[in-house]
Amino acid sequence: NTKDILVIYEQEAEEWALYLKSLFGHIVNRGGILLCNLETSSFKHQELFSLLCYKCKLLILSCGLLNCLNRKRSYFLEEVLKPPDTVVILLCGVENSEILYEKLTLDGGSKEISTDQEPEEYLSVITGIIQPDHQPSSDVNLSDVRGASEKADLSFKTEVLSETNEQSILVLPGRMSCENPGEIFILLKDEIDDETLEIEFIADKQRIRTQPASWSKNVKYLKALDFPAGPVYVNVYCGGVIKTTAQIEYYTALEEIEHVFKKVADPIAFTCRAFKFSSVEKLDNILTLLLKSKISTYE
Repeated sequence: NTKDILVIYEQEAEEWALYLKSLFGHIVNRGGILLCNLETSSFKHQELFSLLCYKCKLLILSCGLLNCLNRKRSYFLEEVLKPPDTVVILLCGVENSEILYEKLTLDGGSKEISTDQEPEEYLSVITGIIQPDHQPSSDVNLSDVRGASEKADLSFKTEVLSETNEQSILVLPGRMSCENPGEIFILLKDEIDDETLEIEFIADKQRIRTQPASWSKNVKYLKALDFPAGPVYVNVYCGGVIKTTAQIEYYTALEEIEHVFKKVADPIAFTCRAFKFSSVEKLDNILTLLLKSKISTYE
């Protein structure tokens, strides 16, 4: 069989792997698509050599995959995911691929897609790699594929913590204020030697590692560091080995207001109650007055 598409995933993303195989079966023979579970691969030299022959290598970058990386799996990915113009990274539950490049030695230039995109976009990216001279075609019927994707559980939350039964460490909270970040708590399922426990923060080209204080045998804490608004990746090390990877979100006061407004059914009524305006008309008058005073300063 022709070796067209290699899909590498971790068990958490198996539904996505099966869905993609069904989808890509519209542009290549399904026999040319191989699903590779990173947790069960043998990593033998012969297998590695065989995988290098695939025209396109698609990595489903999920929380579980980041959590399961060890030296052998990292080496495997570094060898398979090249050259970069044959590699596609599908973001499942992670904001971007930055943390992958922090963990692995990979050349840049790979294409990225996300779970928010349409099937047509996936096909376009993959086709551009395996058939670079191929002209886009509109004769692919995706209705059955969309139906399959709706039935499958393909919802990956943005929070990076893997909610599997195997998870033994939890990082809280998931959102931090830039103005007053407060404290971060590390909840441990099993007791860990405090001297071997380290917390690493990665954001905005910064990498800071520190040791937490002990609240109890199973709860550790530390003062949250100052970071600008955006995602911050948190690695929990035990004995120098990453035990779990989490992502927390730093937000500004303005972003938090926007976050609250998105959750309420009637933002105008909510604003009136929050600022104790007796009516919408009063709120409108105040806003109009503020706008006029602002305009007058520029006249």
